[in-house]
Amino acid sequence: MKKAILILLTILSVIIAAGCSKDDNDPSEAPVKERILGKWKFISVVTENTVLSEPTETTTEYGVEGDYFDFRSDGNIYYVLGGDTEEIAPYSIENETTLKIENDAFTIKELTQHKLAFQFVKVNANYTRKQAYNLSK
Repeated sequence: MKKAILILLTILSVIIAAGCSKDDNDPSEAPVKERILGKWKFISVVTENTVLSEPTETTTEYGVEGDYFDFRSDGNIYYVLGGDTEEIAPYSIENETTLKIENDAFTIKELTQHKLAFQFVKVNANYTRKQAYNLSK
């Protein structure tokens, strides 16, 4: 009788443990290539320009109604910024933190179901320019 109860408890433990396994449908676990797809509202871009021996100049440009970035599975971004004309640029996901748009590499800072933040940094002998883009769904 004790052996039967022990076997029953073991089987019950296995069933409970299997029921507690990780949810395969969790969108935060999907690859960046899948999570980035879709239409994102352009919220703002913060630009920091640093010229040698001068203080950093920071500007923020806010999106207006109708501004968006639409990442599509065809490898293109369809976007509108400050106007009515939709433009297209090729993009690729190089790895979990690098987004390449045309020939520029951006660092993905945050990617959730509702927020996308990425940054571009350009450094040369005379200045450094950082642009941080903020998008939402």
